[in-house]
Amino acid sequence: MRTARSVHLCLLLALLSPASQQAVAEISAEQLKQRIQARSQRIAEFRALLNDPDQTVRLAALDEMLGSDDVAMRELAFGVCFNSADEAMRAICLRRKFADLGTINVEFPDPSGQKLADTQAKALQDWGNIYTFSVTEFDARTGRFKTAGTYRNGTGQLSGTRLTFSHPYCTGAFALGDGAVLEGELGCTGSWAGTFRGIVRLQ
Repeated sequence: MRTARSVHLCLLLALLSPASQQAVAEISAEQLKQRIQARSQRIAEFRALLNDPDQTVRLAALDEMLGSDDVAMRELAFGVCFNSADEAMRAICLRRKFADLGTINVEFPDPSGQKLADTQAKALQDWGNIYTFSVTEFDARTGRFKTAGTYRNGTGQLSGTRLTFSHPYCTGAFALGDGAVLEGELGCTGSWAGTFRGIVRLQ
């Protein structure tokens, strides 16, 4: 049967990042508690900086947090900046998150009850209601990227909070909406001809 002390230690372990768990067996519960409290305080201080009245302070704190090896620190930064009213923060957030994505999935609302052209119905059936492509190259400085996939070889561009891309049969234009979601349209030609409203979930 576990003692209260061992249960407390297990709970504290769950709050640590994987890299911090290696030496845990050699330290006491009190030392572990102190380490977690210090880490918590540091995260809280950075979070406060994300809401600083000075934009330069906010952007510097955001860049530091998104570049951290601490998963909790990064996820907190993404959560704050995607919901920020500061467009510069949202643009940085989008570029950082995009750099981590290997695949882009454009999702479409449930088509049942909608009046679709035959080509639109065919497209959604062929795609399984999700238009997917891979990002093979991404230049974080310029925002340019290349894509790959079945009929998805092409190029794209991140500009501020907007995402655009061009493929042989389809082109897309999306903008960051509320939270971590890009909203926009996919326009296609040929046997997939039609305009499709869709979203890209970033978290």
